[in-house]
Amino acid sequence: MNDYILSYTAAPLMPIETKNVVELYLQTQDWDDVKAKVIDDDILQKPTLDSRKRVFSELKKRLLNLTQLEMEHFKDASMDDVKILSFVSCLKTYRLIYEFVLEVMREKYLMFDYTVEQSDYSSFIDSKEVSSVKLSKISETTAYKLKQVLFLILADVGLIESTKNHYITKPMLSEAVIKILLADNSKLLSALLMNNDEIAHYSKRKE
Repeated sequence: MNDYILSYTAAPLMPIETKNVVELYLQTQDWDDVKAKVIDDDILQKPTLDSRKRVFSELKKRLLNLTQLEMEHFKDASMDDVKILSFVSCLKTYRLIYEFVLEVMREKYLMFDYTVEQSDYSSFIDSKEVSSVKLSKISETTAYKLKQVLFLILADVGLIESTKNHYITKPMLSEAVIKILLADNSKLLSALLMNNDEIAHYSKRKE
């Protein structure tokens, strides 16, 4: 298994910017063209050339993991759907985020324990350091940034109330998004805090 990709610190959820990049790509189907437009027109509203390149690279990395259906849905999606699909792109790109949501947040939520404690995060990272060269060698500054951006992403998508209050909240999913994610991988619905009975219910409706 590949080691964790930790570069999500370069960009939080950024749903509006992600939607803008997706729409540019759907027009041209050419990532080089999209990159030129994003950087030249400052679509990401970043002050320096380096920061534009860095953030675009991260968003592209995420979007390359989405299915065509997921990409196409951005065009007419509500902002709630845009946030969910932007988060799905993170789940599919960053195993650390995916595992934290699935192994810590979902387990707590299903046990009616709705607060993510600092100790929950620390224990999770400690358990992953054993098998991850990258995690075992990061600096304190990087460790702080990983945690800070992770919780910012979770707050932006609505899986916790805020970066200050880590109370777990279950995002509302549209029928369209549920259908699209089922066509991709039902485990994505698990990472959005759906229980197994709910997933089975929607899976049967799809048949």
